[in-house]
Amino acid sequence: MRFEIRSAGRYLWTWVLLDETHLTEMESDRTFPSEAQASAAALAFSKLVTRAGRTLSAPTSGGLL
Repeated sequence: MRFEIRSAGRYLWTWVLLDETHLTEMESDRTFPSEAQASAAALAFSKLVTRAGRTLSAPTSGGLL
């Protein structure tokens, strides 16, 4: 998977998450006024998903009661 920053019109940018076959898996639901802001939003989304994945896959400390 990889992110791609795309033009969404004049002076508007969006990010798209592509799979290995270059099909769109997810797309931002808003546009950004600069390519740098769209890139920063994609990075923030990536970190959020990574953190959620670690939280969901972490063993619970309490165990079964």
